[in-house]
This record gives sequence, C-alpha cells and structure tokens, in this order.
Amino acid sequence: MLVVRILLLGRLWMVCQLSFTQEQNVILMKQSKIGERALQVCNVLFKQKKLVFGLLFICLCLFLVLLPRNHEVLVIEEAKTGNILWAHEISRDEWFHHQYIHSVEKSLVIEKFKLGYSGTIFAMESWTRSFGAGLPYELKGDLEMKDGFYILKNIYDPIDVLHMQPSHLQMHTFHFRETEIVLSEPPFSRTHIKFYVKNMSWPEFMLVKRKKGAV
Repeated sequence: MLVVRILLLGRLWMVCQLSFTQEQNVILMKQSKIGERALQVCNVLFKQKKLVFGLLFICLCLFLVLLPRNHEVLVIEEAKTGNILWAHEISRDEWFHHQYIHSVEKSLVIEKFKLGYSGTIFAMESWTRSFGAGLPYELKGDLEMKDGFYILKNIYDPIDVLHMQPSHLQMHTFHFRETEIVLSEPPFSRTHIKFYVKNMSWPEFMLVKRKKGAV
C-alpha cells in the first residue's frame, strides 16, 4: 500500500509539473505575441514619423528653392526722416525719368536713367531746349537734335543716389513704366528726397508692398 501511495504521489507531482509548464508556455506565448504586436506598432509609428519628417524636409526644400531672392526696389525716400514715400520693384536694364519746367528758362527738361545689369543706376539721357544758365549740361555721350531738344545720349554716368528738392511752383513729374507721380505736390514738393535702388529681403519687400503707394 505504501508503494502504491508513493507511486500515486509521484504521478500527481508529474501532472502538477506538466500543468505548470504548460501554463508557463501559454504565458510566454502571450507575452511573445504582445511583444510582437508592440514591435509592429512601433514599426508603424516609426514609418509614419519617417514619412512626416520626409514630407517636412521636402516642403522645406521646396520653400527654399521657390523663395524669391532679394528684390531690387526703386525707392523715393525723404532724406531727413528716412521715410519711404514710394517704392516699386525694378528689373535690370529698366528705365525711369523725371521732367520739370526750369524756373529760369521756363523750358521743359527731361532726365532719363536706367538700372544697369550691374545693379548701378546710370544717367543715360538729358533733354533740354537750350544750354542756358542752370540747365544740366555736360560734354558726355552723343549729342543730337530732336523736336527742338538738345539730347545728350549714352551718358552712362553712374549714380548711387539721386538727390532733388522739387518745387511747388513748377510742374515736376516722375515716370516709371505706366506710373506718373507729381513731385510738385505733397508729400514730395519742397522736400529733400532721394531716389535709389535698395536690395530688400523677401520679408522686407512684403512689408514695403503693404505700404501705401508701394507695389
């Protein structure tokens, strides 16, 4: 009887050990599946992050490529305050001019300028009815007569800043493309103003565009 009891106890022990081992295996399998799922989720999230960062990088590259470079802007500025009275983007080899009635000769004077390919403003032409006192005259370029004007052409005189103080007594206008500005009226008249080309960054240019008269 003792032997039978010992054998039964041994078999019971083996059954318990087997059950414990099976339970451990089940737990390990569940943990393994949970780990695999967690790894799959991490892989998906990592791929999504890579996709997001990739798209952000592409957008940044496109922004840098498409971002306009510095703008060259023709500016009329009040010399005393630095306030920009008018501004417009200008391209290389574009012309502009101003014309006025001379206070002494009472004749029309036209002075033409252009922005050279180097980014420098050049005085190009001077149109006068005569060469009287106070009229612009310099022996440069080519002289010809046209419609009663003495015209000096191809002057190519470099100018950093064009200074003037328009009078309110005689008509004085500025012309660029299709735009005409009356300089003999406020805020330009009887004011020391400067004409020059300014290199502006994209944000600065957008800010200037918002101001009145700036395009």
